Amino acid sequence: MTDAPAPHIADLLRTQIEVNWPADARGRLRGPHHMVIAVSADGRHRIPAAAGHLPDALAADLLAAVTPYPAPLSPLSPARPGSPPPDLPHVQRLLESALGPVHITSDPTYLIRPDRIRSAPTAPVVRSGTTDPAALAALRTANPGNWGTDEWHDLLDGKLGPWAMALDPEAPAPEAGHPAHVVSICHTPCWTDHGAEAGTWTRPGHRGQGHAATVTAAWARLPALTARRLFYSTTAANHSSQHVAARLGLPLLGWLWKVSPPPDAAP
Repeated sequence: MTDAPAPHIADLLRTQIEVNWPADARGRLRGPHHMVIAVSADGRHRIPAAAGHLPDALAADLLAAVTPYPAPLSPLSPARPGSPPPDLPHVQRLLESALGPVHITSDPTYLIRPDRIRSAPTAPVVRSGTTDPAALAALRTANPGNWGTDEWHDLLDGKLGPWAMALDPEAPAPEAGHPAHVVSICHTPCWTDHGAEAGTWTRPGHRGQGHAATVTAAWARLPALTARRLFYSTTAANHSSQHVAARLGLPLLGWLWKVSPPPDAAP
């Protein structure tokens, strides 16, 4: 069960959806999924969102099919974490009747509370907004190879949102004209005025050492994010990312259920 304050869980789930899948002018989500249902960790709150590409009548039926505030769960039969929402079979039938087969996945999402993070730094960290020109200059040529050249410079310039990077603790401090050796990054793949999602990466060979937790903690405490709700979501199969959440002591907010076209469906 999540440790998040119960009165705010539905709002948190709604903000998480808005961060990950920006809405169109009608309030319908953009992206490949037909529908997303955010379910709280205890199963008591369910927030649905329907896609903009769906016919209006079908979208209305789907939204009406999901009960957002079910009755309190019986203490004798609590929901198991990650259990499918009871409305899901009806949602699936509606979509399959109208569009054909669908693909259903679910992934955990965590709430980041900067003041409650458990983290012991494992490496030196450079943060967005640094006032140290030498530190920023050393990062200019430190692209780990998974960012485009222009994209990397946009990241460093703050055009892609706040970030924090861990440097190899075993390497000497970068000198003028020499690149830093980045071992882990936490950046902001998506954000709104109300929330932001953490995106982490760690260099192969440096994984399992706590660097992802170090940069996530540093990212969460950046001034640019203080007014926003912060989220850390991953996939059900990504046990490494789930371990990062556990290392930081992040409470499980809930599960994101996505109903999508089959993976092999034509775009």
